[in-house]
Amino acid sequence: MSDTGFGDFEFERKFFVHELPSSAAADPTPALIVQAYLFAADGYAVRVRVQGPAPAELPETTGDLVDALGETAFGTMAAKGPAIGGTRYEAERELDGLVAGQIVRRAEHVIAKVRYSLWIDEDGWILDRFLGTNAPLVVAEVERSGPVVDLQIPAFCATEISEDERFKNERLAYQPYGEWAEAYRRELALVGPKFVHSLGENRLSES
Repeated sequence: MSDTGFGDFEFERKFFVHELPSSAAADPTPALIVQAYLFAADGYAVRVRVQGPAPAELPETTGDLVDALGETAFGTMAAKGPAIGGTRYEAERELDGLVAGQIVRRAEHVIAKVRYSLWIDEDGWILDRFLGTNAPLVVAEVERSGPVVDLQIPAFCATEISEDERFKNERLAYQPYGEWAEAYRRELALVGPKFVHSLGENRLSES
Protein backbone atom coordinates (compact mmCIF):
# COMPACT_ATOMS: atom_id res chain seq x y z
CA MET A 1 0.00 0.00 0.00
CA SER A 2 1.15 3.51 -0.73
CA ASP A 3 1.46 6.09 2.05
CA THR A 4 0.36 8.89 -0.26
CA GLY A 5 -3.34 8.36 0.33
CA PHE A 6 -3.90 6.75 -3.07
CA GLY A 7 -3.43 3.14 -1.93
CA ASP A 8 -2.70 0.57 -4.62
CA PHE A 9 -2.55 2.96 -7.57
CA GLU A 10 0.35 4.07 -9.73
CA PHE A 11 0.63 7.32 -11.64
CA GLU A 12 2.94 7.27 -14.62
CA ARG A 13 3.53 8.44 -18.18
CA LYS A 14 5.52 6.56 -20.81
CA PHE A 15 7.41 7.62 -23.92
CA PHE A 16 8.96 5.90 -26.93
CA VAL A 17 12.71 6.49 -27.25
CA HIS A 18 14.67 5.87 -30.44
CA GLU A 19 17.84 4.86 -28.62
CA LEU A 20 19.13 4.80 -25.06
CA PRO A 21 20.53 8.28 -24.24
CA SER A 22 24.06 8.50 -22.90
CA SER A 23 22.77 10.13 -19.70
CA ALA A 24 20.86 6.94 -18.89
CA ALA A 25 23.57 4.56 -20.10
CA ALA A 26 25.90 6.22 -17.58
CA ASP A 27 23.86 4.74 -14.70
CA PRO A 28 26.48 2.72 -12.78
CA THR A 29 23.93 0.30 -11.31
CA PRO A 30 21.32 -0.72 -13.91
CA ALA A 31 18.88 -3.47 -12.97
CA LEU A 32 17.96 -6.61 -14.87
CA ILE A 33 14.23 -7.36 -14.77
CA VAL A 34 12.70 -10.62 -15.96
CA GLN A 35 8.94 -10.88 -15.62
CA ALA A 36 6.22 -13.30 -16.61
CA TYR A 37 2.57 -12.60 -17.31
CA LEU A 38 0.43 -15.41 -15.97
CA PHE A 39 -2.74 -13.69 -17.18
CA ALA A 40 -3.49 -10.67 -19.35
CA ALA A 41 -6.85 -9.63 -20.85
CA ASP A 42 -8.81 -6.40 -21.29
CA GLY A 43 -6.27 -4.35 -19.35
CA TYR A 44 -6.12 -6.72 -16.39
CA ALA A 45 -2.94 -8.65 -15.71
CA VAL A 46 -1.13 -10.80 -13.17
CA ARG A 47 2.66 -10.48 -13.23
CA VAL A 48 5.52 -12.23 -11.45
CA ARG A 49 8.85 -10.41 -11.54
CA VAL A 50 12.39 -11.18 -10.47
CA GLN A 51 15.09 -8.51 -10.55
CA GLY A 52 18.54 -7.60 -9.38
CA PRO A 53 21.77 -5.90 -10.51
CA ALA A 54 22.33 -6.33 -14.25
CA PRO A 55 25.38 -8.50 -15.06
CA ALA A 56 27.99 -7.20 -17.48
CA GLU A 57 27.20 -10.02 -19.92
CA LEU A 58 23.53 -10.72 -20.58
CA PRO A 59 22.52 -14.30 -21.45
CA GLU A 60 19.89 -14.90 -24.12
CA THR A 61 17.47 -17.40 -22.58
CA THR A 62 14.97 -16.77 -19.80
CA GLY A 63 16.43 -19.47 -17.60
CA ASP A 64 19.96 -18.14 -17.97
CA LEU A 65 18.80 -14.58 -17.25
CA VAL A 66 17.12 -15.76 -14.05
CA ASP A 67 20.27 -17.67 -13.09
CA ALA A 68 22.37 -14.57 -13.77
CA LEU A 69 20.42 -12.71 -11.08
CA GLY A 70 21.58 -15.21 -8.47
CA GLU A 71 20.16 -16.13 -5.09
CA THR A 72 19.86 -12.51 -3.94
CA ALA A 73 17.27 -11.63 -6.62
CA PHE A 74 14.19 -9.75 -5.44
CA GLY A 75 10.78 -11.18 -6.36
CA THR A 76 7.33 -9.61 -6.57
CA MET A 77 3.83 -10.49 -7.75
CA ALA A 78 1.43 -7.82 -8.99
CA ALA A 79 -2.21 -7.61 -10.01
CA LYS A 80 -3.03 -4.76 -12.39
CA GLY A 81 -6.18 -3.11 -13.70
CA PRO A 82 -6.74 -1.02 -16.86
CA ALA A 83 -4.92 2.31 -17.15
CA ILE A 84 -7.08 5.44 -17.35
CA GLY A 85 -5.58 8.90 -17.79
CA GLY A 86 -2.13 7.91 -16.58
CA THR A 87 -3.53 6.13 -13.50
CA ARG A 88 -3.58 2.38 -13.00
CA TYR A 89 -4.52 0.05 -10.18
CA GLU A 90 -1.55 -2.06 -9.18
CA ALA A 91 -1.35 -4.18 -6.05
CA GLU A 92 2.20 -5.47 -5.69
CA ARG A 93 3.50 -7.81 -3.01
CA GLU A 94 6.91 -9.27 -2.31
CA LEU A 95 7.68 -12.90 -3.15
CA ASP A 96 10.63 -15.05 -2.25
CA GLY A 97 13.15 -14.38 -5.00
CA LEU A 98 13.90 -18.07 -5.63
CA VAL A 99 10.21 -18.93 -5.91
CA ALA A 100 9.58 -15.98 -8.22
CA GLY A 101 12.50 -17.04 -10.39
CA GLN A 102 11.22 -20.58 -10.71
CA ILE A 103 7.77 -19.30 -11.74
CA VAL A 104 9.28 -16.97 -14.33
CA ARG A 105 11.51 -19.63 -15.87
CA ARG A 106 8.48 -21.90 -16.35
CA ALA A 107 6.17 -19.25 -17.80
CA GLU A 108 5.29 -18.94 -21.47
CA HIS A 109 4.89 -15.15 -21.80
CA VAL A 110 8.02 -13.43 -20.51
CA ILE A 111 9.76 -10.12 -21.12
CA ALA A 112 13.27 -9.12 -20.05
CA LYS A 113 14.74 -5.64 -19.84
CA VAL A 114 17.59 -3.64 -18.37
CA ARG A 115 16.41 -0.65 -16.36
CA TYR A 116 18.41 2.57 -16.04
CA SER A 117 17.59 5.49 -13.72
CA LEU A 118 18.31 9.20 -13.79
CA TRP A 119 16.99 12.46 -12.38
CA ILE A 120 15.74 15.26 -14.62
CA ASP A 121 14.73 18.41 -12.79
CA GLU A 122 12.44 17.24 -9.97
CA ASP A 123 11.47 13.90 -11.52
CA GLY A 124 13.07 10.51 -11.34
CA TRP A 125 12.99 8.80 -14.73
CA ILE A 126 13.56 5.18 -15.65
CA LEU A 127 14.50 3.93 -19.11
CA ASP A 128 13.91 0.30 -20.01
CA ARG A 129 16.00 -1.30 -22.74
CA PHE A 130 14.14 -4.42 -23.76
CA LEU A 131 15.91 -7.67 -24.61
CA GLY A 132 15.16 -10.70 -26.74
CA THR A 133 12.16 -10.52 -29.05
CA ASN A 134 11.29 -7.03 -27.78
CA ALA A 135 14.64 -5.53 -28.81
CA PRO A 136 15.48 -2.82 -29.79
CA LEU A 137 12.63 -1.16 -27.88
CA VAL A 138 13.53 1.58 -25.38
CA VAL A 139 10.80 3.11 -23.20
CA ALA A 140 11.13 6.08 -20.82
CA GLU A 141 8.81 6.33 -17.86
CA VAL A 142 8.20 8.89 -15.14
CA GLU A 143 6.17 8.00 -12.06
CA ARG A 144 4.89 10.16 -9.22
CA SER A 145 2.90 9.65 -6.04
CA GLY A 146 0.00 11.53 -7.69
CA PRO A 147 -1.09 12.35 -11.26
CA VAL A 148 1.83 13.22 -13.55
CA VAL A 149 0.83 16.74 -14.60
CA ASP A 150 2.78 19.75 -15.94
CA LEU A 151 5.63 17.52 -17.05
CA GLN A 152 9.02 18.61 -18.37
CA ILE A 153 9.50 16.11 -21.23
CA PRO A 154 13.13 15.39 -22.14
CA ALA A 155 14.27 15.69 -25.76
CA PHE A 156 15.01 11.95 -25.97
CA CYS A 157 11.27 11.23 -25.75
CA ALA A 158 10.16 10.81 -29.37
CA THR A 159 6.43 10.46 -28.67
CA GLU A 160 4.13 9.60 -25.79
CA ILE A 161 2.81 6.04 -25.54
CA SER A 162 1.00 6.28 -22.21
CA GLU A 163 -2.30 5.45 -23.90
CA ASP A 164 -0.95 3.13 -26.62
CA GLU A 165 -1.98 -0.38 -25.63
CA ARG A 166 0.66 -1.93 -27.90
CA PHE A 167 3.38 -0.82 -25.48
CA LYS A 168 1.87 -2.24 -22.31
CA ASN A 169 4.29 -4.76 -20.87
CA GLU A 170 1.66 -7.49 -20.81
CA ARG A 171 0.91 -6.87 -24.49
CA LEU A 172 4.61 -7.01 -25.33
CA ALA A 173 4.80 -10.39 -23.62
CA TYR A 174 2.28 -11.73 -26.14
CA GLN A 175 3.08 -9.56 -29.18
CA PRO A 176 6.79 -8.65 -29.02
CA TYR A 177 7.91 -5.31 -30.41
CA GLY A 178 10.46 -6.97 -32.67
CA GLU A 179 7.61 -8.37 -34.77
CA TRP A 180 6.17 -4.94 -35.62
CA ALA A 181 9.05 -2.51 -35.00
CA GLU A 182 9.53 -1.48 -38.62
CA ALA A 183 5.81 -0.90 -39.13
CA TYR A 184 5.69 1.27 -36.02
CA ARG A 185 8.68 3.37 -37.06
CA ARG A 186 7.04 4.01 -40.42
CA GLU A 187 3.83 4.98 -38.63
CA LEU A 188 5.68 7.38 -36.34
CA ALA A 189 7.47 8.99 -39.27
CA LEU A 190 4.13 9.48 -41.01
CA VAL A 191 1.97 10.84 -38.16
CA GLY A 192 4.69 12.53 -36.08
CA PRO A 193 4.97 12.79 -32.29
CA LYS A 194 1.92 12.96 -30.05
CA PHE A 195 1.61 13.89 -26.39
CA VAL A 196 -1.23 13.67 -23.87
CA HIS A 197 -2.69 17.15 -23.35
CA SER A 198 -5.20 16.37 -20.60
CA LEU A 199 -2.58 16.37 -17.82
CA GLY A 200 -1.64 20.02 -17.53
CA GLU A 201 1.07 21.77 -19.50
CA ASN A 202 3.66 19.75 -21.38
CA ARG A 203 7.05 21.49 -21.50
CA LEU A 204 9.28 20.00 -24.20
CA SER A 205 13.02 20.21 -23.67
CA GLU A 206 15.23 21.03 -26.63
CA SER A 207 18.22 19.14 -25.27
